[in-house]
Amino acid sequence: MLERKVLSNELVKLIPMIKDDYEWVYAAASDPDIWSQHPETNRYTPVGFTKYFQKLMDTDIPYLIINTKTDEVIGATTFYQYDRIEKSIAIGYTFLAKEFWGGEFNKSIKSLLINYAFEKLDKIIFYVGAENIRSQKALIKIGAVKEKEIVEAGSNKFIYAIYKDKLK
Repeated sequence: MLERKVLSNELVKLIPMIKDDYEWVYAAASDPDIWSQHPETNRYTPVGFTKYFQKLMDTDIPYLIINTKTDEVIGATTFYQYDRIEKSIAIGYTFLAKEFWGGEFNKSIKSLLINYAFEKLDKIIFYVGAENIRSQKALIKIGAVKEKEIVEAGSNKFIYAIYKDKLK
């Protein structure tokens, strides 16, 4: 299993999340546009966000995403579904405040997570809703490959992966 530790670069700092971080994360997540392509479009509401936050806290390592220039929480992400035998882990439950979309932030965050995971693991998995075109494009930009489609709880999802031995 990966150690809970701070990861950082010039754009972001990823800090392992604790339950007391709820208000900080909710402030960044309360824009309905963030969740418009997600199956759970109500995550910007107090009830919807509370369910999402509990999912984050139940993962292997949930992270706050901090803008290094302002020290503000701008999102969240997590490692989950660690598999010791397959030497794999999933990255997901990620969101960014809208003003950080389309630039270097997502790539920067994913690079930190991927580089850290590949210190000990061989495969990183991403699950994304079939209708979430924005996230699919972001995964392709970082080198993830779509492996298969699954139906889960009545909705279609794609599984993307990055393999340590196939990185350039």
